[in-house]
Amino acid sequence: MAYSQGGLIAATDYNGFVGTATTSGTINYVWSTGNGQYGYGQTALTQAASSAGLITATQWATMINTLNSISKHQSGGSGTGITAPTAGNQINYLSTLSTNIATINTNHNLANTQGSIVSGSGVAASAITATNNTTYGPTVFQTRTVTFSSGDAARYFFNAGGSINLVVTAVSNNDSTSRSTDAVNVLLTYFQGMSNFKGTSNGQRTGTGGTLSGSYTSGYWGLTTSYQTIAQVTTSSSTYSGDYMLLQAKTNGSNLSGNGDNGSVISFALTYYSAHTSTTSALYGSSGDTLNVTPTTRIDYYPPETTNLSSSWGTPTIA
Repeated sequence: MAYSQGGLIAATDYNGFVGTATTSGTINYVWSTGNGQYGYGQTALTQAASSAGLITATQWATMINTLNSISKHQSGGSGTGITAPTAGNQINYLSTLSTNIATINTNHNLANTQGSIVSGSGVAASAITATNNTTYGPTVFQTRTVTFSSGDAARYFFNAGGSINLVVTAVSNNDSTSRSTDAVNVLLTYFQGMSNFKGTSNGQRTGTGGTLSGSYTSGYWGLTTSYQTIAQVTTSSSTYSGDYMLLQAKTNGSNLSGNGDNGSVISFALTYYSAHTSTTSALYGSSGDTLNVTPTTRIDYYPPETTNLSSSWGTPTIA
């Protein structure tokens, strides 16, 4: 008999709600392994032996508590509003159970909160240099990577609400020319950094000024093995018009763990281009219009919260 008011709860009913780690539309599909954008990597709820016929109050309570943990992770509050039974008490029919399971599947990528920020160390890039009358680039002056232990670890990190920030912490002006000063403005003020690189979105840049372009507004799940432009920021200076910096991202593959991941390594490449030249060095003073700056960047990340989930994503390596 199917789960209904006044009836007994059969093992087949329970198993249908819980599902397996890869059964879509069930609790385990969001809670456990799942596939692609579904799955937090938590320990799957065990299926009840169908030969037993009925399930125990403990099994039913564990299912309800897990459903509430998922709901609180996604939306906050007290969960679904369903209270888990205690031994010795009557187990009432739950008319909203199927609806709540459907809701956590619909909200599979929502996260009400994140864990505490983990800040990386500043890493100096290659110096951006050019002599007077010489074009620089476009040249990648730094590549930063975020490496997870597996494709599934990366998948769980983003599915559960983790995010990555890239910050330009400083730009050393090594020759103090106007051209270098403008490069400092482009990198440190106009671009400044990228915020909230998540599963399906990113914040592009945190700075202001200049002109922003870049069509890639997705996150981990939209990456390919070829670089895609997240942000291109062009100077607002009329003297150095056309000079810009570029942030691009790519992944190292797909389905590496066999559960629909989008790679285990995310690479961020920073490029600079300066086309400005002059035929009259006196126009820029006796020192000429040289370019010589050294940027320093840092990668921070917010892991998913661990009040309702355990860390199935591990600790990514920042390089």
